[in-house]
Amino acid sequence: MAKLKDSEKRGRPDLVHVTLLNVTGTPLYLDGLVKVFVHTYDDMVLEIAEKTRIPKSYLRFRGLMEKVLVERPKQGLIKIHSMGVKELVRTISSDAVIGLSVQGKMTPLEELAKSVMAAKSPSVIVGGFPHGHFSPGTLSVMDQLVRIDARPLEAHVVASRVIYEVEKAEAGSTIKSAS
Repeated sequence: MAKLKDSEKRGRPDLVHVTLLNVTGTPLYLDGLVKVFVHTYDDMVLEIAEKTRIPKSYLRFRGLMEKVLVERPKQGLIKIHSMGVKELVRTISSDAVIGLSVQGKMTPLEELAKSVMAAKSPSVIVGGFPHGHFSPGTLSVMDQLVRIDARPLEAHVVASRVIYEVEKAEAGSTIKSAS
């Protein structure tokens, strides 16, 4: 791995596993309000079907990912597409693309949740690599680059906190509209 280009951004499927477990266990996901995509370093996009349950065992998850990456299914619980981030954003018709990075502008989570809620089809990009930053190509599709804490946080923590804040904002807007 050390000899590969951008080696610091490769080789940690466990980070993706933990993040997927955190995202797919949330009420927002279970209610069908979050669509999940995993973009790989070599421009493959794994599309996780709605309400898919990710294996809790890392070994089972790794086996599933190996199978998906070899067989490249176009249908089923996990579909794979050959495309970059720019094409993905265009395909899913995102009207607001928000990236989360330590290089972003410090933004309170409540404000970030309002930005997500204000968009018709938002995309939130969380880096799932062990070190490094988004590539220039990925940065070019982002409308905003934000940071939610002074410290660098792990991807699964960032994803969980953003989803929780959006859930709170959604509940608050539902209560206001019902009043």
